[in-house]
Amino acid sequence: MAHKFEAARFARLMSPERRRELPPDEILRQSGLTPGETLVDIGCGPGFLALPAARIVGPKGRVIGLDVASIMLTELRKNARTAGLANIRTVRISEAAPVFPAGADVYLIVNTFHEFDDPAAHLAAVRRAMAARSRLVIVDFLKKKTHFGPPLSGRIPLSRILPLLRSSGFDVARVFRASPDEYGVVARRRAENPPTTKISKSTY
Repeated sequence: MAHKFEAARFARLMSPERRRELPPDEILRQSGLTPGETLVDIGCGPGFLALPAARIVGPKGRVIGLDVASIMLTELRKNARTAGLANIRTVRISEAAPVFPAGADVYLIVNTFHEFDDPAAHLAAVRRAMAARSRLVIVDFLKKKTHFGPPLSGRIPLSRILPLLRSSGFDVARVFRASPDEYGVVARRRAENPPTTKISKSTY
């Protein structure tokens, strides 16, 4: 069983400390999110990334927040109303059999991938939903000791996630450092007959 964040501790997810540790604007910049696009935030919590994403996509775009915990979605709706953001929709999903909205521009999985009991099944479900233009962005913890985050035994290192993405039908576009303690990966759905391209690499 993968390590799960306690939903009742949702306030920690919106804390100024976390914002300093993991600047949301940098993650969204790395995703290439632009006005008018649609972003699906998988494991959205109370809106740490969904709220700034909604501001970026503007009234012609939308953000769909997905979570298995109803309390997270309730908090996201409250925070969206407080912020005056009407372009956020929330959907409760199943951990065992997730189904993701089709054709979004960006699928975002931040500090949630390590919680999946079957990461390959989740990647397959995301890939089925993606369009050719879609980007998948995963951010998760480096496998090193930190004062926050899941236990070391529950972390998925970059050395595991990259081959998992490739074997699941994704091309890795680039790897970036999301924070001193977290990596980021941008990937796209592999075409049936992909051209030969050079993939940028980083080592952490």
